[in-house]
Amino acid sequence: MSSSLPSLLITATLDAGKTPQVALQGIRERTLRHMEGLLAWLKDPAINQVVFTKNCTAQIRPKILIEAAADYGKELEFIQTDSSPRTLLQGKGYGEGDIIRQVLEKSTFLRDAEEFLKVTGKLYAPNAEHFFPGAGDGEFLLSSGEDLTSPEYWRRSMLGPCYQNETACSLFGFLRRNLRIPWGLLAAPVIGRVDTRIYRVRRTFYQENLLNAYRRVHDSLGYTLEAVFYDELGNLPAIHFIRPEPIILGTSGTLGTTAGVYSTQIQEESRELTSKLLVSP
Repeated sequence: MSSSLPSLLITATLDAGKTPQVALQGIRERTLRHMEGLLAWLKDPAINQVVFTKNCTAQIRPKILIEAAADYGKELEFIQTDSSPRTLLQGKGYGEGDIIRQVLEKSTFLRDAEEFLKVTGKLYAPNAEHFFPGAGDGEFLLSSGEDLTSPEYWRRSMLGPCYQNETACSLFGFLRRNLRIPWGLLAAPVIGRVDTRIYRVRRTFYQENLLNAYRRVHDSLGYTLEAVFYDELGNLPAIHFIRPEPIILGTSGTLGTTAGVYSTQIQEESRELTSKLLVSP
């Protein structure tokens, strides 16, 4: 079976723990939503190979995932990554960036891959091959930033260059957390955002331009992974920004909201798969 999409990298956190700004809680509920998204991708004829990675300590049976993929004629590689304590300080975008860094070091599927399609667990984009045909070094969804004409934005605009420096970002985060300096005095001026839920990118390009960008993430200052990626990618000519956005189904871990509805078959299969997967349901 030929595929029109590269290897799919699914990033998952089945146990959100104390990660800030995460609405969807509960290991079983989060696992169920992740399985819905995974099954939708396994049923997609454009996908042949999946790397499923998680960074939490929730105990699962990875063999169940591999067998589920094989039932659909697909290959699945499971990778357990370490969870950084800095995720609790800097936010979920830090954790996601750290997951991808580790996966690119460990994955057999991605080690020699020319490119990969990354999607946040729980989500599925129908007809993704039409929106991400593989143009240039990467294809990303673009969303707007702040109102650049507002007085508040201009008061903070001088901080922009500081947010390009990891040390300065860490200092601002320390000042915000420990000295309680008002948000409006330290928050990042956000010109634009890249939707990091799903994107297609060349592996070498990611490693050269985005691999360590997540270290600057500080959600408490409004400098999310989406804003960091925009600052890194905004002026690179080989990047394609996609409009309009594709339909994205699934549940947002941040908001707890759900877009669209998976088929009855997927819902039933995901419940069965979750029960088999979790060591302690």
